[in-house]
Amino acid sequence: MERTSSGAGRCTAGSPENTARADRTALLEEIAAFARDYGDLLARYHLYTMDDLKQIEQECWRLHDEACSRGACGSAGELVELEYLIGRAKEMKAKRMEEERSPG
Repeated sequence: MERTSSGAGRCTAGSPENTARADRTALLEEIAAFARDYGDLLARYHLYTMDDLKQIEQECWRLHDEACSRGACGSAGELVELEYLIGRAKEMKAKRMEEERSPG
């Protein structure tokens, strides 16, 4: 499943009044940990398979959508940056795979 819009473009933030602060805090901690784990994705893209990158991308989208649904979308900016990095890593991986297949 490919998404065509960035995280910021698909935000449909819920009402913060309906969201428990503790839930958002736990989610923000999860987002921060995810960003720490994958922040240097471009430097390590060659260690991942394309399926790994797609799975990381799916988790990024899930976290962003969860943040929006809990009224914490504005604090998910790290995820928008990660979405970009994941996209670049996928492009680099595809290019590298193509170069390895091409007789040189």
